[in-house]
Amino acid sequence: MISKIANLSFIPKYGILNNNKKQNSTPQVSVTAPMRADSVCFTGKSMPSMYSTVFEYLSAEIFGRSKKFGVDGSMLSASKIGEAVNGVFEKGIAFPEYKYSSSDKIKWKSYIPQDIRDFSIDKINEARAERFGNWKRCLENPSENVKNKELASKLEKNKSLRLVIWDAVTSEIKENNRHIPVPLNEKALIETVNDFEKIEPISRAVRCAKPSFLEVYTHRLRDNLLMKMGKSGDRAVWVKIPSKKHDRFNFDKNIEHLETLSCRNWCTRSSVDKAREALEEGDFYIYLKRNGLSMWDPLVGMTTYEGKIDQIQGIENNNIVPLNLVGEIKSFIKANNLKCQSGLSDEYPKATQSIMISEKLNEVLPEVKKSFAKAIKDKDSISMFKYLGVNVQEDSADNLLTIGTYKPSYNLNKNSGISIPYSMFGFNEDELLSAVKVINGNFVLSTGKNKLFDSLITKIPENLQKVTGRVECSKAQYEKFGADLERISGGKVFVHN
Repeated sequence: MISKIANLSFIPKYGILNNNKKQNSTPQVSVTAPMRADSVCFTGKSMPSMYSTVFEYLSAEIFGRSKKFGVDGSMLSASKIGEAVNGVFEKGIAFPEYKYSSSDKIKWKSYIPQDIRDFSIDKINEARAERFGNWKRCLENPSENVKNKELASKLEKNKSLRLVIWDAVTSEIKENNRHIPVPLNEKALIETVNDFEKIEPISRAVRCAKPSFLEVYTHRLRDNLLMKMGKSGDRAVWVKIPSKKHDRFNFDKNIEHLETLSCRNWCTRSSVDKAREALEEGDFYIYLKRNGLSMWDPLVGMTTYEGKIDQIQGIENNNIVPLNLVGEIKSFIKANNLKCQSGLSDEYPKATQSIMISEKLNEVLPEVKKSFAKAIKDKDSISMFKYLGVNVQEDSADNLLTIGTYKPSYNLNKNSGISIPYSMFGFNEDELLSAVKVINGNFVLSTGKNKLFDSLITKIPENLQKVTGRVECSKAQYEKFGADLERISGGKVFVHN
């Protein structure tokens, strides 16, 4: 529950973000000190408390930061903002076009084929068009398209509110991401509108900045759903969304539930098809916890396949189990007698490997005195090589390195032979090798067996002068680096077909 935001305090029993059914009282706000920010006024704008509604204040903020509306700064004052809002509606520019996702601007994992990328982007843009179509119909003609009478009335009477809503739902949609807009839910929307209307005028500058309208709305969606499930309390919760096999009659509803509870970076949120595919394959588990503003954050997502945990993701969606939640995840899996898939796919490590990767990243060697994850973050090549089991020595004369045999894979469990490519630790091989002068052993860029384990270097390290053993590489790598590989190895190059 919110207890304090700067000098704005919410009485804990009635926090506006706690959607507890037992709390029917009107949310109350207490201001512990005058808002100093309210005394600051930039050119054209009035003090936040002077605007007739919180949404007129937010409209002035929108016009002030965006030139696409063409609103002059002199129209941003409390006395003129209403006229400015009416003007953009009359010109038909109140709801600017949203961005389409562009394959060329997305940061893809290197091994994802172009046809898969294009197909994914097409699906995302279809979903964007459908979702935004629903929002635009609601905002352009609320009297006909909104069922909730209170919401319809407020939207009809308040153009600045409609402007703020459109700005909020389009705010995270960009060409260089794969997000799709939040779904339209009238109950969550009217609750969010009412929350913002209750903000004291003197508190607007701070309270409207964090949490944002979109963040509160997203929280309302999740909290309303968790209430129905009987899981909306103060503690972190695990939610199981049943597969099509286990709950066929509620399959479509469960797809919606998965979308709502998913982190925006997960494919189950960024693509309706992915949420459907996930539940066609198996149950889905989500771990949610309230953040510092008492809002629900999904921190872990786990897919299942053939009855076993298959993939584990955190909020970064980088195939690495959240390092601070490894214990929580292992405890949940054990307590529920769940089994984990083992192995590697073209796109991600299976659950067993995911957990082992994070355990390795959490490891702290006595001679290094910082974790493997911290070494990667610091781009500390010497420490990274030590964690990877590669012999390393630094030349004090030039600070360059001599290392043992280099092979871009790591054996997570020598007893079982579970290995992963370096890429799954999340570091850059070019950076790792940048200070290497001599490889006292072999330089293995490819074994010719599994392309997933091929090195992802984009260039031969500029400081690398000598390889005492031989170089192994793929045909494609030789075509790209052949001359340099011949030079540093003295012609000892083996090319795998």
